[in-house]
Amino acid sequence: FPFSTLMRINRWRRSNHLPNAIRTPDRLGDYLVALRNDFVTANSSCRRGLNLSGELSAYEKETRVLLKLASTGRVVDILLRFGRVVESYMEVLGIEMTEEIRQWRGQLDLERRERVELFRDILNDEQRLIEAMGDETQQMELFTLLKYGLTHYEKFLIPEELDVISDVYDRVVSYSDFMLVGDPPSWFLSPSDLVCDQGGIYYLDAVRVSKCETGDILRDRGGDHQSWEDEEEACLRQATVWADLNHPHVAKMLGACHIGKEPFVVHEPAEPLISNRANSQSWEPLLGWALGLQYLHERELGYKNFDDNRLLARHHVTASGVLSGLGLVPVKRRVSASLQRGVSNMFNMRDLAATLPQNHDDAHVHGLHVPTWSVPNDIFAFGLAIYNTRRWVSMYSDEEAQVLPPERPQFLNAHEWDLVERMCARNPQMRASMWYVVHQLRSLVKEAEQEDLSEASAQATYIPPEDIDDFIVPTMNEKVAKAMPRLERKCQEIQGSSEAMLQHVVDRLSGVYAQLQTRENVRDAITVMEGFVGVLDLFYEMLTRRDLGKEQSSTSVVASFCASRAAAQNVAIFHHEIDRLLTLTELGHASSSAPTHPTLADIREDSTDSIDMTPDTQDIHDWQIKWNKLRREQLRAFQACLKSTEELLQQLSDPKDRLEAQMLLQFELHKRRSSYPNSVLDAMTQALKVLGTVGGGAERVPSWFIPPYEVVLGKFIAQGGFGAVYYGKWFDTDVVVKILKPQTPVKSTGKNPSPPTSNSGTSEEDTMALFRREADHWFMLNHQNVVHLYGACHVGTPFFVCEPAKSISLNSHVESLARARPGYKFEERGADPSDIMRCLLLAGIGLKYLHERGIVHCDLKGNNFMVGTDGKTIKLGDFGMSVLKRSGKGRHTAHANVGAVPWKAPEYLKGEDPTVMSDVYGFGMCILELFSGKFPWAGTLEVAVKFHVTKRKILPPRPKKLTNFQWSLIEHMCCYEANKRISLDAVVDMLHTFRFWK
Repeated sequence: FPFSTLMRINRWRRSNHLPNAIRTPDRLGDYLVALRNDFVTANSSCRRGLNLSGELSAYEKETRVLLKLASTGRVVDILLRFGRVVESYMEVLGIEMTEEIRQWRGQLDLERRERVELFRDILNDEQRLIEAMGDETQQMELFTLLKYGLTHYEKFLIPEELDVISDVYDRVVSYSDFMLVGDPPSWFLSPSDLVCDQGGIYYLDAVRVSKCETGDILRDRGGDHQSWEDEEEACLRQATVWADLNHPHVAKMLGACHIGKEPFVVHEPAEPLISNRANSQSWEPLLGWALGLQYLHERELGYKNFDDNRLLARHHVTASGVLSGLGLVPVKRRVSASLQRGVSNMFNMRDLAATLPQNHDDAHVHGLHVPTWSVPNDIFAFGLAIYNTRRWVSMYSDEEAQVLPPERPQFLNAHEWDLVERMCARNPQMRASMWYVVHQLRSLVKEAEQEDLSEASAQATYIPPEDIDDFIVPTMNEKVAKAMPRLERKCQEIQGSSEAMLQHVVDRLSGVYAQLQTRENVRDAITVMEGFVGVLDLFYEMLTRRDLGKEQSSTSVVASFCASRAAAQNVAIFHHEIDRLLTLTELGHASSSAPTHPTLADIREDSTDSIDMTPDTQDIHDWQIKWNKLRREQLRAFQACLKSTEELLQQLSDPKDRLEAQMLLQFELHKRRSSYPNSVLDAMTQALKVLGTVGGGAERVPSWFIPPYEVVLGKFIAQGGFGAVYYGKWFDTDVVVKILKPQTPVKSTGKNPSPPTSNSGTSEEDTMALFRREADHWFMLNHQNVVHLYGACHVGTPFFVCEPAKSISLNSHVESLARARPGYKFEERGADPSDIMRCLLLAGIGLKYLHERGIVHCDLKGNNFMVGTDGKTIKLGDFGMSVLKRSGKGRHTAHANVGAVPWKAPEYLKGEDPTVMSDVYGFGMCILELFSGKFPWAGTLEVAVKFHVTKRKILPPRPKKLTNFQWSLIEHMCCYEANKRISLDAVVDMLHTFRFWK
């Protein structure tokens, strides 16, 4: 057949059976397609699974012959895995293996060799080859995909396939004069990696994702026609910037494709909020956007256009607002930055190439005609976006306003209108800061929650006290009359550079308290007093909370100064809240002005860029003057410390303290530079150069690094041999913090090196190096069925910061799902098998994702399957923790005594390094646990478990409630010999196939 007739030959029709399999021109997979038809015809219960057509759909839809060649490795991998899955089905279901099934490997090998000859014919026909290359866009796409296929799938290719792919690559290079330098970016996706179903929904790694094209960015910036080079470059730049972003309220980028006619980016499932008006009434999405924008401003990034495609909400969780990473522009300072997060004066907008490593040709950039953008401009645009969103939600109008109306509209109350007005003030210097915006949006969310609570308990009558002294401060459990002196004493106990700032807050609170005691000239006194109590509550919580920065053992002066930046910003939050109280009470003239940015007095980048410049006090509140003065004193001392190089080196003579100082200085210099004037930034740069001359130079700060002073510890969750787990806050977002105990490094006892997993190590590798490698691996993972790592810290006391999950076991979760169904029989209890199968399927998909990236979990058990905060998603967790569990063990027990023994594979218990098949065994024990409702080997001592598993080579007793299929699946997953266990691909496919099978 001519190659172009491939699409007209349908090998998927039900009449295609062995031995008369339909032969397509491409040949690849013809035998397995017919074999699949034979199998599902004979076993109709398996029809839901074995979805080979779905996995090959992108390949079969491709009409360009050379792109099909580039996909050879990927398709061969799919076919090899599929053949093994069919074999596993027959083993688990007890079906006799036929000769036709035994032949599939040989038939696939024959098809591959015949296919090579097809491409040899094309290579020998110059005209066909030139036609197959396509235009320049297609040639660049072909280059990239050929190299990508070789990089990722070389191990699946036979020598003949490798030769023909290399020959095609060389011929195309010779013809086009193009040459690729280096490998594709780490985030690169082949177009065939993305699967689109009939409903237009995209999937990546078996989970739903969102896709957006980057060509719109260029069109938004002008020009009707863009060359393919422009579109490719735009996608590269956008994806490079987006991939480096890491915040709970910035949509996580999962990959991108910068080649082809329509370059695109793939991110976590999220859609514009406007796609669901009914579920977008809450202020929570807007708070999420504000938190994300605050983070972007820290990275000196912003938007020029807050259109609907930038303001997203997570799929099925509309309360979780996230920002798109597309359309970001750099905001570069023309004058020095202020001292407050996310605030600056006018910025230069550099060419985005400056965001790629490392282009600092300032003379060239300044020679270009480049437009400027600023954070105040961004705040103005965001204020309009808030206004238009609330107008749309209220069904007031679907049209977007470009300016605010002169009077407050009906769909905004006074508090809401005040916020929007302050954000959209005509004078950029008078606009509210992102701090203030975040704080006010949070208060609006709380007000809405309180209104809902009031409606729910409308029958309960609350009579507030008439005297401010009689109000109760909840966290202190005391009346205000006793709480105020206690707050003052607590503040006096705090030592350090923040003491004066905190005392200033107490002084202002005392002044408001005195006026509230008299209630003279106080409007709406009850509301103001309740607000005052709320401020006291939050302030006491801040004074008593556990900041990781305070708990680190380091006494480094550099660490203290770096932490003072975050502390100063936290103090300013309370000043803003006091300002809001003053506005409500009309007690002072300070409230008449907008809550402007507390800045370092507009320090200019001229010949006298100095911390000591006299501030312009016009329109700046009294507290801002004092806050600026105290912050300048901190920075002056910090700068002096950094410039005293001999004293600095003496203070940091300990290598651990020096490493900590280098990490923190690099972090503040590159990630929080908008909070410092240029003179301090220069001092940081010089100090890093000096510190880099000692001890072999300085390592770069990892992309996942989070300094301890940006993490707040909350409620204690659990304690283990590896450390402790807490709820916490990072960027005002709920997280889980896992603090690790110091451990002693251990040598690996396995004969073979383990894959890059959470239990790997070498005799030369100390614990912290191992911890850092674990953080590298975990941070690169992006999958909705794997707990996401926001960041970690490897200096001082190491810790992980990851996404939270519901505090409910998986057993309790599936039982609660069953109870919610009509007709549930409480006397029988237990969960519905279909719910268990669904949860196991999602966990299996997450585990499969890890294995495809060479990562072994090696600590599987039921309580490591976590329920997402949406109550639907199941996430695989704790694979990043076992590194520290193992690191403190002795040589002969490094594997055998780690984690929960009843779930461990026999080879692991015998001291061998874990493999993916060890995880298959552990997953089988998890299936046993969930279906039986009990731990494997329940009631048996660990020493006896080891004996039964490693010596007697037996499984736990079969629970009565397990079906024959469930028990057979477990048996084949938990064979004593690892090479006899079925693959995880087969397990996941069967969990999907038999989810509703009774």
